[in-house]
Amino acid sequence: MSSNEYLFKICAIGSGGVGKTSLIRRYAENKFDKNYLPTLGVDITTKKIRVGNNNIKLILVDTAGQEFFGKLRPSYYRGAYACLIMFALDDEKSFVSVPDWITEFRKYMSSKDIPLALAGNKKDKELERKIPYEEAKELAKSYDMVYYETSAKNGGPEIDRIFSDLAKRFLTLQNRI
Repeated sequence: MSSNEYLFKICAIGSGGVGKTSLIRRYAENKFDKNYLPTLGVDITTKKIRVGNNNIKLILVDTAGQEFFGKLRPSYYRGAYACLIMFALDDEKSFVSVPDWITEFRKYMSSKDIPLALAGNKKDKELERKIPYEEAKELAKSYDMVYYETSAKNGGPEIDRIFSDLAKRFLTLQNRI
């Protein structure tokens, strides 16, 4: 790859059923499957983007959120340039577990400078919302993360913004932008 071409690995982590797979599929393929099938171990998707003068191939690592896969996840974290932590806006338990996901991810990373983002998914279920916007934004701020609210079902520019912002943050940290 030339000096302005990069390969970035971004991990998506969070409790089972929060929409990690759906969000990545919406982003990479503009598809949404309404039938929930839990990820078994890991699912890897790629997408090419452009950030400034940089061509970036994203390797999107969708990890299983179920506790059963806990021992496998750390091997998928290695080599990550960024991490997206997700919870469901209609699932308080998935929100409360966000600090545990951050701790798990950071435990296996050699650098603490890896950009993190927090996404509250399932914004389309506004009537069932259990997590106030300000509470989620405050949690993100306490971990130096940017907060996004998304709907993998409905799509929208926020989903694209998450991944381009993570890529920009990493490039900035590396003084490549």
